[in-house]
Amino acid sequence: MANYCLDSNVVSDILRKQPEVMRHLNEALDNDDNLFIPSIVYYEVVRGLKAAGKTRMLKDFNEFYSNAKHLYLDQNNLTTIDKAVEIYLQLRKGQLIEDNDIYIAAIAMVNDCTLITANTRHLSRVEGLNFVNWRD
Repeated sequence: MANYCLDSNVVSDILRKQPEVMRHLNEALDNDDNLFIPSIVYYEVVRGLKAAGKTRMLKDFNEFYSNAKHLYLDQNNLTTIDKAVEIYLQLRKGQLIEDNDIYIAAIAMVNDCTLITANTRHLSRVEGLNFVNWRD
């Protein structure tokens, strides 16, 4: 059984029923893998759907979210924040990524999850982060 943390772009692909992502999702569900949605992803998805007036997709997301497990930025006290600071300091030596991506990476790492993302170009800069792209 694997632990997967879903990034916002993957959740969007699921809501759009992107075939390759759906194949991987169904495989994970068949394997009883754990699917986690970080609170930051919830924020990004709901913010985007509400701003675009996509009420049907918002309803679909809320249903999907209610069946997933949730991870919060402060779930492990300050461990996740400390990991985010560590990632920031590592990245500032080269090229930074957005704070939300740093938080999502930290949540995945602290909770021993593989991050499912299409944002591999940016997130590949985070040392020690396990990630995979379900669009491939």
